[in-house]
Amino acid sequence: MQVVSVLMVISVCLAPVGGMSQETSAAPDVARMERDLQDTRTQLAESQRQIEELRREIEDLRHQMTSGRDSQAGETAEPTTAAADQDPSFLAAKIAELHQDKVESTSKYPVKISGLILFNSYLNAGNVMASDLPVLAFPRAPGSANGSIGATFNQTILGLEVKGPSVLGAGSSGDVSIDFSGGFPTTNYGMTAGLVRLRTANARLQWKNTTFTLGQDTPFFSPLSPTSYATIAEPGFSWAGNLWVWTPQANLEHRLEVSENATLVFQGGLLDPLTEEIPPFQGRVPTAGELTRAPGMAGRIAFENRSSAHPVLFGMGAYRARQRHESLPQITSWTVNTDFRVALSRFAEVSGEGYKGLAVGGLGGGIWSSVAFPEPAAPHTAIVPLRSVGGWVQLKLKPLPQFETNAALGQDENYSKDLHVFPVPFNVSGFPPFQKNQAQFVNFIYKPKTSLVLALEYRHLRTTMFGGTSASGDQVNLAAGVHF
Repeated sequence: MQVVSVLMVISVCLAPVGGMSQETSAAPDVARMERDLQDTRTQLAESQRQIEELRREIEDLRHQMTSGRDSQAGETAEPTTAAADQDPSFLAAKIAELHQDKVESTSKYPVKISGLILFNSYLNAGNVMASDLPVLAFPRAPGSANGSIGATFNQTILGLEVKGPSVLGAGSSGDVSIDFSGGFPTTNYGMTAGLVRLRTANARLQWKNTTFTLGQDTPFFSPLSPTSYATIAEPGFSWAGNLWVWTPQANLEHRLEVSENATLVFQGGLLDPLTEEIPPFQGRVPTAGELTRAPGMAGRIAFENRSSAHPVLFGMGAYRARQRHESLPQITSWTVNTDFRVALSRFAEVSGEGYKGLAVGGLGGGIWSSVAFPEPAAPHTAIVPLRSVGGWVQLKLKPLPQFETNAALGQDENYSKDLHVFPVPFNVSGFPPFQKNQAQFVNFIYKPKTSLVLALEYRHLRTTMFGGTSASGDQVNLAAGVHF
């Protein structure tokens, strides 16, 4: 600024000596320098604003660090905080965060965009249900094609997370996610124009040890799923022992610390008692569970050991609801569940779930079948709720931070005695219930960067129909994606 002032003084002093022509040419130079001076002032003001914003963020962080250490270690807070302020990498990270583009919301509360852009290519052998996401295998008709090939981006996910104000002493937050696996429009090139579909949506109030959630998500009493980038649209083994469906629910969770690393988790809640009927294109029609005018109820107790050497999770859950199928007497739907995850070593982990239940097609059990009827003609005159048992187990090996391999198997089975009550039973989808469905996969996942993923998976299916006829199918799936 001093240099600019000196130049202006020199220009004014020399103007009389240079005559009229110099006076005429100096005027534009003075105007240009004044504009440059104004631009410089604007840039300095913006830099000062960013510095002040960075200083406030550092002060907030210092306050949080000081408060946390004071509660744990008394007088040791100040030296570490000062060291953090003087650490060049720490300051660089904060400056980089400051210069990120922010998502602005009308509420002015922080919003974060996340998601996964995922490409899947696949090669199928056999006659499978849903070529891009096979879950069942059917007998192949003589002379029909033995398999298929294809590629899709429909399993791409978009998500939003938001942090809200404090309510009743609890922090509020929410999230929502969508994908493009909601079906295919019946139009030209509709095969690559996947319809947008709501996956999950949650609103939470979170206290120190208690969380209340209203949302649509996987059942809280069946929280785990196998690791797979081939089955993002539906979690792996969702027709082979994995109780899963995105269900509207309200649940309360309380965590009780029993030691430094061990926690007891208590969960309970109400769920929409969905069953497996396919809805019409427009207008919501109540399912057999919703016709009872009573919600489903569920609970879960879990033990977690977060020890860095051998973390352990073990949970037990149960579910109960009612169903009304036309004018027939109501039936009870129930499950008992177990879930576990155990680290065998630094590089190996085993996890899985198991269940036994009755009429649980709405949760994905019974190979998506709850009941059997004796004939396809309405009105129905009798009904048999299907007992089923299933589960899955997975071994994860992670020798390197960037690489892991997973091997898993799952099975779901309806009791043969229930299926054979009627000579030719059928369920609400109009075809006979299945006897058994088995699935196995092995995959290799490589993440050269935290945001990049490459995955190769082989999956084998074997489905046993009513009457004992079996069919098998296979898929090789190559996935590539970018997390953001």
